[in-house]
Amino acid sequence: MLLLFSRFPARSSRAKGSRMADPQHVDVHLPITLIARDPEKARQRAEEMLAGSPEPGTRSVALRIVGMAQREFGETARAHRTLRQAAAVAVRAGLDEPAAHARASRLGLLALRGGGGIAGATLDRMAAGTPTARVPALLHQGVAAAQRGRFGAAIACFDAALAELRGDADDRMLPGLLANRGLALMYSGRFAASAEDLGQALELAERDALDCLRGVALQNLGCLATRRGDIATAVSCFKAAACLVPEQRRVGLRLDHVDALLAAGMFGEARRFLLGIRPESVSAEEITARLLRAKVHLSRDERDAARDQALRVRARCAPDSLWARLADQVVWSALHIPAPRPEPGRPAGPRPRPAGIPRPRPALPASRTLTDTSASTDPGTAPPSAGTALTIARCVSSAPLGPLSPEVLAPRHTSALRAIANGHHAGARRELLRATDDGRPTAPAVRHLELLAHQRSHEREVAAAGARGALGDGDAAAALEWIEYGRTLFSAPGRCRDPAWQGMLDRCRAAFARLRAGDDDAPTTARRLASLLGPAQWHSGCVAAGPRAPTAPLAFDTTELAERLGRHAFVCFTQPHGVPAAITVVDGQVAAHPLPPLHAIDDAVQRLNGLARMNARADDRGMDAGLTALAAEVERLLFAPISGLPDDRPLVIAPAPFSQALPWGMLPALRGREVSVVPSGQAWLACRKRARTVDRRAPRVLLAAGGELDAAASEIRALHRCFPEADTLTGPDARVEAVMDRLVHADLAHIAAHGLMPAGAPMLSGVALADGPLFAYDLELLSSVPALTVLSSCRVGAAVTSPAGVPIGFGAALLALGGATVVAGVLPVRDHGTPDAMTRFHHAVASGATPARAVADHLAGTGFVCFGAG
Repeated sequence: MLLLFSRFPARSSRAKGSRMADPQHVDVHLPITLIARDPEKARQRAEEMLAGSPEPGTRSVALRIVGMAQREFGETARAHRTLRQAAAVAVRAGLDEPAAHARASRLGLLALRGGGGIAGATLDRMAAGTPTARVPALLHQGVAAAQRGRFGAAIACFDAALAELRGDADDRMLPGLLANRGLALMYSGRFAASAEDLGQALELAERDALDCLRGVALQNLGCLATRRGDIATAVSCFKAAACLVPEQRRVGLRLDHVDALLAAGMFGEARRFLLGIRPESVSAEEITARLLRAKVHLSRDERDAARDQALRVRARCAPDSLWARLADQVVWSALHIPAPRPEPGRPAGPRPRPAGIPRPRPALPASRTLTDTSASTDPGTAPPSAGTALTIARCVSSAPLGPLSPEVLAPRHTSALRAIANGHHAGARRELLRATDDGRPTAPAVRHLELLAHQRSHEREVAAAGARGALGDGDAAAALEWIEYGRTLFSAPGRCRDPAWQGMLDRCRAAFARLRAGDDDAPTTARRLASLLGPAQWHSGCVAAGPRAPTAPLAFDTTELAERLGRHAFVCFTQPHGVPAAITVVDGQVAAHPLPPLHAIDDAVQRLNGLARMNARADDRGMDAGLTALAAEVERLLFAPISGLPDDRPLVIAPAPFSQALPWGMLPALRGREVSVVPSGQAWLACRKRARTVDRRAPRVLLAAGGELDAAASEIRALHRCFPEADTLTGPDARVEAVMDRLVHADLAHIAAHGLMPAGAPMLSGVALADGPLFAYDLELLSSVPALTVLSSCRVGAAVTSPAGVPIGFGAALLALGGATVVAGVLPVRDHGTPDAMTRFHHAVASGATPARAVADHLAGTGFVCFGAG
């Protein structure tokens, strides 16, 4: 990113042999070669030469090497003094060429540090009047222009420098020049040309063992991969670059990683990464960090904080620079994102503008084409609705820092929004499914569920706009199809085979085990590893080639769902852009039902869940009356507005984020009623298909009890009498590896253990076994999972919804990875009574009852839910 222009303006390739010690052959290009290879070793070598009192030419070159190394390590003031000294030594000795190169390095540093006026003019004169320093001066000019976000001017300088290259001496600057020009081309949106320059720069650096320059080229290639949507390649490049570049450059490397995480929709992980980065207050990294912080704030609907960061950037940058335009983009987005509901006791008004910060410009320049009206009836050119601006505003947080064309969204997304505005929902979905035609290579498909649940955030925002538009048009079927599109995983999760990832997971497990054992150091280690696991899923060893455009959503049709439901009634709760609604499919009829305001539903559900958890932990039943009243209030908010829903039908419920962890069986109208909870209608159809393929004659059964829980062991012993042929693991035998080995071969698994639900890390939810927790992440290491899994563990059935609306957690992972049905609790599990209830549940299933029917009869009243096929 921007950092790569700021402290490496003269990088080179071939080292033709050092003549540094020869006073008759002072090579003014030698500093470039040595710094490109290893700045620390270059400084050490130069200091050794200076200690030997060399003649003036060699002394000037050695001082220049020290100054360039100091700049590379962030010692800006010392670098300026050293480079001035290098020029003075050469001037006193009448050595024009070394003096010119030392001046060029110093003036380039001044231009980069904000002294662009005089320094830039002097570089202009040097480029025009000093032939041997012409290429370095042009390169410095280009770097300074790029740092200010003027990439057109930067490319012009780099092109002029390329035209001036002559012979071996100037040729040493070629790879550094290509690395810088490649990044400028990327920021200008010319990705193919950028890839060509960066690839050639990397090839030259590898050929001549210029490790530091190789790290820079890899970092730039990672930035390009981010903008092409290939996050796995980007992270791989950043990881390789971190081993090659100096520590001072790693600030920029970490900022590039944050940009990639934001582009992947992993906003929480990006925020945690960004908290630990402290760039210099006058550096290009500081501008980049502020823009990234603004995007993180946008992702959290923190409009004022996002705007403050953006205005500070704009106050620092020229109005026509890319950085100022990106800041305008954030300000514009903050104006269009609805303000969150204020917390009790806090004012709802805007924060005051910081002193010295200008007022925002009235509109985002890049949005003009999106707000341009048109009289055409073509769905691709129809005028956008008010929802279009909201959709674009929500997409800004996950748009990589870079070119503003085409206005944050890809062309097919823009065309889809226009079609939605004109009511052409089928045409809009066709636009989304249309393969890109911009010549970009296809990014590999990832396998990890968490990554899949976050990816294609722009596409899901368009789907939310479609759902809201269809609801406004009264088209319930179209709204449901949009919701299904947004909740679909765009490729199937699969088995992870990356050994480094597995090793990190094992270290995290060991830390959690030490934490349970009371190790004082374990909490810090566990938190650190937990924060690394999410981003570490972007590894190149766990990707597979896949189509750029999704195909599964195209196959969904409400007609098929209606036919397959039979007697079941389907209820989909949704909240596109914060507007709650329920969509039902009953006897082939699709209907939409507005719900009360979202804040009222959120408040009631949270109060119910909180009281239900307290009641589950209590030894007495004193809170049952209050719990009953709260359950009735939630039912009134969610089900009273739904008309035409039969009272006697089995229900299939696809919850919205506000109802993801709801104990459905506690609602009065759902007590004793079959309820299956699924991410979407498509997911229910897939789960039903898997359930039909299980051999019901002699299912292979796994029974496992976690350690340190006597009730779990008692429960498993009781169930063993129901399944005498079951593979049973208790006590020290119930280790993670043993349970995982047997899960692969089981049709039915029952695990009784303590449940884990770490805040903010749903894929670290799981069950505590003898040697540590079995995480949801671990399930991705298996080649298959059981068709029916019963988890007798506290809260492990409660999923967390990704920003894209896809549920993530232990139970959600089991379904996504091929399971048909999961029975799990969303509340704490009482030791008393649960073993008997589980025994009755399994007897009922063995006698022919569906899992949903057996849960309704024996488990739903204590917070257990049937997920999947039912």
